Amino acid sequence: MSRFATAVRAFRPDRSLPSEASELGRIGLFLACLAVASAASYWVSLRLLGVPVVGALASPNVAGLAVPTLVYARYRGVPPSFGLPERSRITDALAAALAPGLAVVAASALLAVGFDASLAALVGWTYHPEASVGAAAARAAEDVVLSGLGFGFLVAAVFDLASSRVGLAPARAAVAAAALATFFQSVLRDAAFTLVVFPKPWRVTVLGLLLVATVCGCVAVGVTYRSAAERSLRPVSRPTLAPVFAFGLFGLVAFGTVFVDVPGGVEHVLWALAFGLAAVGYQRSRSVWVPAAALALFSLSVRLVGFVELAAF
Repeated sequence: MSRFATAVRAFRPDRSLPSEASELGRIGLFLACLAVASAASYWVSLRLLGVPVVGALASPNVAGLAVPTLVYARYRGVPPSFGLPERSRITDALAAALAPGLAVVAASALLAVGFDASLAALVGWTYHPEASVGAAAARAAEDVVLSGLGFGFLVAAVFDLASSRVGLAPARAAVAAAALATFFQSVLRDAAFTLVVFPKPWRVTVLGLLLVATVCGCVAVGVTYRSAAERSLRPVSRPTLAPVFAFGLFGLVAFGTVFVDVPGGVEHVLWALAFGLAAVGYQRSRSVWVPAAALALFSLSVRLVGFVELAAF
C-alpha cells in the first residue's frame, strides 16, 4: 500500500511554488501594499500641508514608506542595521553615498555638451528666477532628507530579503533591490500619486491591475529563476501559471515604458542607477545610513543641478 501511495504521489502534479517564487511573491505583495500606503499618506499629507511636524510625519516618505518598510523588515526578521559603517568600510561607504550625486552631475554635463539639453527640463524642475541657491536648498531640504530615509530603508530591506530569504548572491541581490525599488518608485508610486491627484475610475482599474501584476511578476521571476537554476522547463511548464505570467508580462511592459518615454526616461534611468549604487553601498557597509545618504544626496543633486542649469541658461 505504501508503495502504491508513493507511486501516486510521484505522478501527482506538484502545485507548490518554488521557494524563490514564494519569497519574491511576498516581496511583490509588500510593494503593492506599500503603494496603497503611499497613496493614503499622500492624500492625508495634502490635507495637512503646512502643519508643522505632523505634516512631515504623515508624508508619503515617512508614513507611506519608511515606517511600513521598517515594520515589515522587522516582521520578516531582517531589520536593517542602524549602526555606522566600520572604519575599514568608510571608504566604500563614502564612495557609495557620493556616486549617485556625481552621476547626476555627469548626466547634466553629457546632456548639455552632447545634446544641447538640460536635466532640469527633462525632469521638470523649475525655480523662481530670483531664487538663491540657499533658498532652493532650503526648499528641498525636508523632502530630500525624508525621501532619502524612506527609499534608503526600502533598498536595505529588499536587499536583505533577496539575499537571506530568496537566497541570491550579493551581486544579484543588489540588482534585485535596484529593480524592485525602481519599479516601486517609477511605476507603482507614480500611479498611486496620480490617482490621488486626478481620481478617475479608470485610474483605479489601472492601479489595481498594476498591484496584481506586481505580485504575479515577482512570482513569475522566481519560477523562471528556479527553471534557469535547474536547467529545466519543468517549473515554468505548468498550465496553472499561465495567468501569473500574463499579469507578469503586463507589469514588465509597464516597467519598460517608463524608460522608453521621452524625455522622462532619463530620470528613471538615473533613479535605477542610484538605487543600484545604494544597494551596493549597503551590501559593503552593512549600514542603512549609507543608502539613505546616497539617495538623499542624489535627490538633492537633481534639484541643485537643475537650479544651476536654469540660472546658467
